Amino acid sequence: MFRVMDRAQALERQGHRIYHLELGSPRMAPPDEIVDGTVQALREKQLGYAPMAGVKELRVALAARYTSLTGQALTDSQVVISPANLLIHQFLDITCNPDDRVVLFTPAFPSYWAAAAHQGLQVTPVPLSERDGFHLTRQAIDDALAAQPRAIVVNNANNPTGALYDPMILRALAERCEEAGIWLLSDETYADLTFDGSFCTLASAQAGYVVAMSSFSKVCSIPGFRTGYACAHEAVAAKLALSNSTLYSCLPLFTQLGCLAGMKVLDTYASEVRTRGARLIGSCHNRINRSGILHCHKPESGFYLFVDIARTGLDDLTFCRRLLDDHQTAVTPGRSFGDSYASFIRIAVCGQEEDVDEGLSRTIAFAQQLGGCRVQAA
Repeated sequence: MFRVMDRAQALERQGHRIYHLELGSPRMAPPDEIVDGTVQALREKQLGYAPMAGVKELRVALAARYTSLTGQALTDSQVVISPANLLIHQFLDITCNPDDRVVLFTPAFPSYWAAAAHQGLQVTPVPLSERDGFHLTRQAIDDALAAQPRAIVVNNANNPTGALYDPMILRALAERCEEAGIWLLSDETYADLTFDGSFCTLASAQAGYVVAMSSFSKVCSIPGFRTGYACAHEAVAAKLALSNSTLYSCLPLFTQLGCLAGMKVLDTYASEVRTRGARLIGSCHNRINRSGILHCHKPESGFYLFVDIARTGLDDLTFCRRLLDDHQTAVTPGRSFGDSYASFIRIAVCGQEEDVDEGLSRTIAFAQQLGGCRVQAA
């Protein structure tokens, strides 16, 4: 995924105009409250060390939000601030030993694979059926537990498919993990970006083996802040905080204070992001499925499309390379999300709208050239 971006940036340094559809890097202006709060903190010289678990006021605000969402009284001692990508690594580090098994429901976010490989873990993929719209099923849960893993990672709402899982099935997964003593990481980074406005979290005041994580990056359009958080049992939260202290001491005060200032408008801003995402996803989905050669299920959240390119006759790596080199458009190979997805690409539509429109036009035109197709009438 980042190799595609590196190649795209190398071409840009050579003077080429590149259309970036490869990374989920939102280009909406973030809430003014976050920008103003961050600048104010800098002007107040809030440049010292922060608590290793994160700024207490931010943790209190997040605990209050999840208390409201779940109806359970979470406390700030159950919340830890850390970059979301790093939380994946930290979760596996404190719950698993080398050679332990971890289950990923696939297609799965590349950082899960990378973190597991870095720590010497065995990964068992449990594919979610394209026929089911890549939704989590009870059979997939059965298959995951049958592998007897030390940990399972579930991602709802999903990246790259945009699938939104049934809350009852998610809760069944959490209950069965608790019963079996299997650690469960619930990655909820896109939970605020569901097009129907629903919100499902596995965060719980009584969390035992379940850790729920999320981030301000996508929902607030501030990926460069690298500010995420986890909700967990107090003992697990304490271990995560100690991991923070060991790995990087703490996150900057000023970015956390900026996020704190943005908490009061988070739901309003998220609604704007959802509205924009639903409109762009709907338009792009229609164009892709009218192409006569590409196909994808309609996402229910986020800003990604997981596109089947099998009818082009190219595998994902070749398709992405040629699309970038010959048509100046960067997308992500399907194999980034698991070896079984060599006939897919992921398209991100969170950039500038004119870039998304042009990049998608070039992607469709390239696919049609390969397959000898013309666009179907609407």
